[in-house]
Amino acid sequence: MKTKQVRVQNTIEIVEDGRDVVWAMDKDFHLTTFNHSFREKFKEELGSEPQVGMNLRPVYKESIFFSSCAKGCERALNSNATTAKHTVEQSGTTRVNEFAFQPYMDKSGAIMGCCIWQKDVTQEVENIQRLEESEKKYGEVQEITNVGHWSWDMLKNEITWSDQLFSIFGQVPGEFEATYEALMEIIHPEDRQIFNEDVERCIKKNVMHDIVHRIVINEGEVRYVHQKGKAYYDEEKKPYRVSGTTQDVTKDVQANQQIVQQNNELQNFVRIISHNLRGPISNLLMLSKIYEWGKDEENDDIVRKIENTTEALDQTIKDLNLSLSMKNTDKERFRQVRLAEVIKDVDVLLSEEVSKTQAVIRTDFSQVESILGLKSYFVNIFYNLIMNSIKYQQEGLSPLITIFSQKVEDGVILSISDNGIGIELTPEKERKIFDMYGRLSGTTDGKGLGLYLVKTQVEAMDGKISVQSTKGDGTTFTMHFPK
Repeated sequence: MKTKQVRVQNTIEIVEDGRDVVWAMDKDFHLTTFNHSFREKFKEELGSEPQVGMNLRPVYKESIFFSSCAKGCERALNSNATTAKHTVEQSGTTRVNEFAFQPYMDKSGAIMGCCIWQKDVTQEVENIQRLEESEKKYGEVQEITNVGHWSWDMLKNEITWSDQLFSIFGQVPGEFEATYEALMEIIHPEDRQIFNEDVERCIKKNVMHDIVHRIVINEGEVRYVHQKGKAYYDEEKKPYRVSGTTQDVTKDVQANQQIVQQNNELQNFVRIISHNLRGPISNLLMLSKIYEWGKDEENDDIVRKIENTTEALDQTIKDLNLSLSMKNTDKERFRQVRLAEVIKDVDVLLSEEVSKTQAVIRTDFSQVESILGLKSYFVNIFYNLIMNSIKYQQEGLSPLITIFSQKVEDGVILSISDNGIGIELTPEKERKIFDMYGRLSGTTDGKGLGLYLVKTQVEAMDGKISVQSTKGDGTTFTMHFPK
């Protein structure tokens, strides 16, 4: 007994400087030894000094801190070492204590008593709760956005999937073993090669893995997923892991496909209508040419109205066909176009208007000298926008038109500004400006087709155009073309 007690005492001395509360008792619940932290906690709870040999049963009943110890000690005395957590709320503060109950024995193996070790694990518990809450929120975000996370251990050929990723790929956690080979079986056969090539490019060139492809699940269901990932390398620059996200974009892809199909059907409808109307319109125009004018004033007026209406309809059909031809531009024809050469061609076309109005055109293409597209389109774009600036000049003020190119992170900006009359521009007006037959102002002649064709040609070259205008200060057209 004496030898064992010394051993327990030595153990307590090792942790004497710590904040953990440690004590020991015999099999009759009498206190045999304790550390300084036990003494302080005992005094705090019961208002008196602990004494070796005192009965701990009343202490375990009276003290909140020690209230969970009776059962743990009983189990330890029955040869069952155990650990238990106990939450205590005092003065508005919550603390979580972990108690370890360990029996100790004599040389023959007979249980002599129990050693108890308390540790404050409040911080650890809070960290776990925060982590669990964070994981819960992350899981909710993945579910709402239908995005899953994955990590591929290339050395072990093991892929870790989030729960949402199992849902996206139509698999059951625990039943499906995620490996690269298993993933390839899910990917649509026609998309496996481009998927492989994109992954290899990501790993070899250290670029983002970014691809939309099809997967086949649930005995034939086809889904579209957007995969994005990044490769990680060790100190020797050897790839060892790739991780990223997968989003189910089936609805978006199908919606885009439907829009494309509807657009194609609409274009075909317009072509059919144009073709079917071409004959009757030509006949009406021909009749107006052979009509004998001057014999009947009333008939002359009727025929003239028919002729004007027919010519307007004929021009509308030509405009529609022109617009359709622009939207179906073959991008294989795109070449690098020097902006200075475009302006040179436009100067020739506008020489008379520039001379009449004494317009000044300033250009700065120092940042970007050339751009990918069709020269004829850029000539038409600049022609219409410059002509627009000349047309809407302020009375008594020569047009000053500034054109410049700017290199930005995701492409090229082309800007055309003037000192014209400008307008009070609202979002609705901005949209209508680029509509077919929309106009910047109602004070001038013209159908307003120019800006519509500009927008159509800009978009045909994958660009976007916007306008800013202030009444009395002029107008700025800004075109953004991607890399």
